[in-house]
Amino acid sequence: MTTTTNPVPQKSLRTDDTIRMQRWLRTPAIPFAKAWWGRQAKQTRTGLAVAAIFAIAGTLSLCASLSRPGQVDAAKATGSAALTQEASAPDAGKIWTVARAWQGSGPKETETFTVTGHWRVDWIFSPSSSAGGVFQVYIYSADGRQLMNLAANSQRGGSDTTFWAGPGTYFLRINSSGGDWKIGVQDLH
Repeated sequence: MTTTTNPVPQKSLRTDDTIRMQRWLRTPAIPFAKAWWGRQAKQTRTGLAVAAIFAIAGTLSLCASLSRPGQVDAAKATGSAALTQEASAPDAGKIWTVARAWQGSGPKETETFTVTGHWRVDWIFSPSSSAGGVFQVYIYSADGRQLMNLAANSQRGGSDTTFWAGPGTYFLRINSSGGDWKIGVQDLH
């Protein structure tokens, strides 16, 4: 006597998603792209592949940076407070005292300085030619790992003052070419 049993149906190897993907690959755009790719020179294909790799790496880097802690969290980790720019001096009744001053004609990284609460950066830049020069002043946390803000950016020369709120220990990185400069940091007491 022979008996037959219905075997348990096994899961199909091709699921709905696989079938949809195969249909999508048969759309007119894919054969067109394959034909275009085949017509390209080997150097062009290599260049496009390298560009695609850089684009993917950049996208992944951007996605990873979005999940990192923000500036405020990084400031807490380094022990320095968040630094914010102010439009003007906060209290006219207090006195400005010079914390540090520097002058030169080229790039420089200053010594660290400590400020309390409200402070300012005064600067003068005199280009050596009428074509101008480059003058930029960056504020860094004392450990040098975190760029806090940009205090000055000039190509034509002149003078200005930027006001800051944020106690801590900082240093300045000056990027300058084509002129002489003077910088002073003053603390409000």
